[in-house]
Amino acid sequence: MRVFVVGSFVIACSVKVARLPQAGESLGGSAFLAEPGGKGFNLALAAHRLGLDVDGIFAVGEDVFSPVVRSTFARVGFSTDMLVPHVGSTGAGVAFVDPIGENCLAVCLGANLALTAEDVRGFAPRLQDSDLVAATFESPDAPIREAFTLARARGIRTLLNPSPVRALDPAILAETTILVLNAVEAAELGLGHPDCIAQARSATPAIAALLDGGLELLVVTLGVRGAVAFRPDSPPLRQPAFAVAAVDTVGAGDAFGAGLIAGLLDGRPLEGVLRQAAACGALATCRFGAFDAFPSARDLDLFLDRPPT
Repeated sequence: MRVFVVGSFVIACSVKVARLPQAGESLGGSAFLAEPGGKGFNLALAAHRLGLDVDGIFAVGEDVFSPVVRSTFARVGFSTDMLVPHVGSTGAGVAFVDPIGENCLAVCLGANLALTAEDVRGFAPRLQDSDLVAATFESPDAPIREAFTLARARGIRTLLNPSPVRALDPAILAETTILVLNAVEAAELGLGHPDCIAQARSATPAIAALLDGGLELLVVTLGVRGAVAFRPDSPPLRQPAFAVAAVDTVGAGDAFGAGLIAGLLDGRPLEGVLRQAAACGALATCRFGAFDAFPSARDLDLFLDRPPT
């Protein structure tokens, strides 16, 4: 099974701190890590680690980080013809991570914002040879809209993770079959307060409107409260979170998304898909950083097969 990712790439820097900083405050850090990242790259890498065939399109800047991007793609087994060069800086970000794994971060997307619909059209044959097309909001609306339109014209499912959150373009939404977002993003998009979503016996009015409008599946991740899935004409389906000793939550949402995609493409019942996705998200929190934290298919199987505690 193949997933095509309208991707983003950033050089991701993480600093361990005793607590998250306040405005104007300087803190000492206990550890520093710089690694390949970006929500699109993380999603692609996590899916690849789970055994999916991954293709995609990623904008890269013309700067000192460009060779790093190319060597990273070669290192993980991705073709460098997934990269589209654009004038400007490669994306970069910084995250602060506290002792319980909570984080705050800022990302300068750089060349990722230069990706165009025309770039995507150049990848149309490859995109339309996939089984699912995925995107996050670290890419601009125009290339996402083009990719999803091309996909839906062939009956290919599309998955949108609207993070970092911004207003949903109705044209993109009309071509989206699966929407995956966290509780904060859901609230900002007017889909309902996190508590309402977590406890809902039916879809909130805003979620119901999306499902009535053609969305096939909407999944809201709720951190330690797990996740809840909404489908047309079905009650909400809940998945509890797995209890793990979290070290760093950066990349957990991307791992969840990859697990969800892998399960859906494998044709599993949604209950099993959600359990797999939640396990991937949990496993990704067990190491500092994201690049080396995404589980392999074997890691996932061993985790899911462990005796209950």
